Amino acid sequence: MRFLHISDLHIGRRMNGFSLAQDQAHVLEQIISMANDADAVLLAGDLYDKAQPSAEAIRAVSDFLVRLSRMQKPVFVISGNHDSPEQVSYCRELLGECGVWMAPAFDGKLTPHVLRDEWGEVYVWLLPFIRPASVRAYFPAVRTYEDAVRAALSTADLQSQARHVLVAHQYVSGAEICESEMRLIGGVDQIGVNVFDGFDYVALGHLHSPQQLAQGRICYAGSPMPYSLSEENQHKAALMVEIRARGERHIEKRPFQPLRRMRTVTGPLAEVAAPENHSDDYIYAVLTDENVLLDPLGALRITYPRLMGMRIRNSRTNEEAAAVENTDAENVSPLEHFCTFYAMQNHDTPPDERRLEVMLQIIQKAEEMRHAPDHP
Repeated sequence: MRFLHISDLHIGRRMNGFSLAQDQAHVLEQIISMANDADAVLLAGDLYDKAQPSAEAIRAVSDFLVRLSRMQKPVFVISGNHDSPEQVSYCRELLGECGVWMAPAFDGKLTPHVLRDEWGEVYVWLLPFIRPASVRAYFPAVRTYEDAVRAALSTADLQSQARHVLVAHQYVSGAEICESEMRLIGGVDQIGVNVFDGFDYVALGHLHSPQQLAQGRICYAGSPMPYSLSEENQHKAALMVEIRARGERHIEKRPFQPLRRMRTVTGPLAEVAAPENHSDDYIYAVLTDENVLLDPLGALRITYPRLMGMRIRNSRTNEEAAAVENTDAENVSPLEHFCTFYAMQNHDTPPDERRLEVMLQIIQKAEEMRHAPDHP
């Protein structure tokens, strides 16, 4: 059985003030094409970029799911940390009749979807993004993220004869992260690889870097396009996962072709901003001029309409001495907002570890209160 594993679409995202609607529509078309070769599609969370997506984002996702459903092959979707489980699972019973299975918010137990091929049954389990507060109403002893995931997975009956596929959205220890991923400082949201013992394949979302763990049994598909400068050199791809007899897997990368690239250009302003270098790509400029420049941003934006930011690096400082870039406050984590505000109020001195820990506890408590179930 062949599964197309994708994740972290972040539909509706804006990056440094720029809408990514065209770029995302471009990759969704490629996913539709790739799905022709699969028996089922696994979408491992962060379908949207916000818990309350825009009307434009909802329309884009609706059209995407309708087109997948018309291919008459099952589609399995879970919510990620950017999604609202209620938003993602709205009308899930009706969608299920169309072959699109949306995971509900965790309700105390996991229920599989059963597929069949020439080797027998394949159980597909859907685990939406789990916080300790998500399961504490059902498992009061839960304290950590790993406790929470273990407790949720303990409700899955992993019959030894069948093959088991899990779709989840968590941060697994040992995986690499990049700037665009919201992660709690200190790694309190990490879970161990052995939590997923018993599953033949674990289709993960949450981290934007494509990577494989446990000899390919646990995989992050990564995001289909870069969402930060730290991802500019990543080779984005969907995963076509073929599960044969138990213990036999074959994983093939299906590369995405971006509508626009994200890249860094470096050099003197006159060279970097030359008219012949005009590009519609998402550009970050590092200028190496020794003299003071007059309106470098204006000159750069003529050549690069989607300029993401600019830094100046020269021999006098031998470092990137100034930074000018657009930012979207909503794409910055609460802890990063705190660090920026603290530094502004304390002569550019960052908060120490004790203050970071206190603020982290406050943020975690607020998150737990926001996501706590209304009733057991």
